[in-house]
Amino acid sequence: MAWITRKGSSAASWVCVCRTCASRPTCIFSSTRAWPTACGSASFYVKFRKGNQTPAAELAPPRPEVAELAPRIWQVIDDAPVVTAVTHKDADGDTLGSALALALALEPIGKSVPVLSSPPVPGAWWFLPGFERVNRQAPPRGTPVFIFDASDASRAGAFEPVVTQARVVVNVDHHVSNTRFATLNLVLTDAASTGELVYDLLKAWKIDIPPGAASNLYATILSDTGGFRHENTSAHALRAAAELVQLGADPVMLARGLFKSRPASSLRMQGRILQGLHYEFGDRLVWGSISQSELRDSGATTDQADSAIDQLNTLRDQELAILFKEAGPRVTKVSIRSRDRIDAAELAARFGGGGHKRAAGMELALPLKEAEARVLAEVRGRMNDLE
Repeated sequence: MAWITRKGSSAASWVCVCRTCASRPTCIFSSTRAWPTACGSASFYVKFRKGNQTPAAELAPPRPEVAELAPRIWQVIDDAPVVTAVTHKDADGDTLGSALALALALEPIGKSVPVLSSPPVPGAWWFLPGFERVNRQAPPRGTPVFIFDASDASRAGAFEPVVTQARVVVNVDHHVSNTRFATLNLVLTDAASTGELVYDLLKAWKIDIPPGAASNLYATILSDTGGFRHENTSAHALRAAAELVQLGADPVMLARGLFKSRPASSLRMQGRILQGLHYEFGDRLVWGSISQSELRDSGATTDQADSAIDQLNTLRDQELAILFKEAGPRVTKVSIRSRDRIDAAELAARFGGGGHKRAAGMELALPLKEAEARVLAEVRGRMNDLE
């Protein structure tokens, strides 16, 4: 694989372009990190690109609920030189994109924004602008904390004490299971992604949205709508995505990063899962599992297994897809995808998890086989009720 590196100039000013395929790697957002070209070519050139080209007057106004709370949240930022951004554990594109977008939008106006994410941070999100900064800066004590896409403080994982001990906490989320645990709670369940709410906040504050922030916000929508395929793909989400492209987000680069940059080990791991699938209730229930030994043999990691659930969720008449992932001797992670009649979030909540109506998950303190038996007993009962 070929790699390119850009040095110097501001992130909003220069873009690397591959001479062979004209792709634009994310070196536009980083002055220190090397990135692979899309086609493997080592030949590229650097061209000037202007920043925000869209006047604020051309952007749709923020949601009224966001506009109402935005001044109080801004006061938290205005009063502090440092603001800490925290993601939920097992970070996904929505939580990481939201945190990085806030950092990239606030730093040009003089704010320092450490981004914290409970290790290990999934490497699948390497393409997000600013990803290399995650967990690189420890926040000073007493800083206000923003936590994104987390239904409660425990979702911060290793950084839960940072949240619970903060004097001021701002909770930005779109999960129905959110417990409103913070000082200020911006929770709107009709948003396709938490990043949509962050975008509304930035518009309400009337601050510039640099291309790096726009790309992160676009990624939150792209990932949480499953590439604009899930039923949460609303007109508001599509409108926000279009505006973010106007503001500098690169939809081709981001789609390539999300859907077309997985390592070969990920495909080997998916092959093992697909070979061992179980089909029940006339193929309306599909489930599979992968053990730690199978992950090691394929060279994959537990977080890479998360991508396999979307392959399970592709049958025509399917109602439910479940993937069991052995994360340790007595730890099993479970991903759930539903189609129409079963609420995935409610099912996950039955086992202490959560999520959305069509996509949810949980972590069980059980060995793999015991977790399968426990969850499938509940699932089969619900599937029988649909008969």
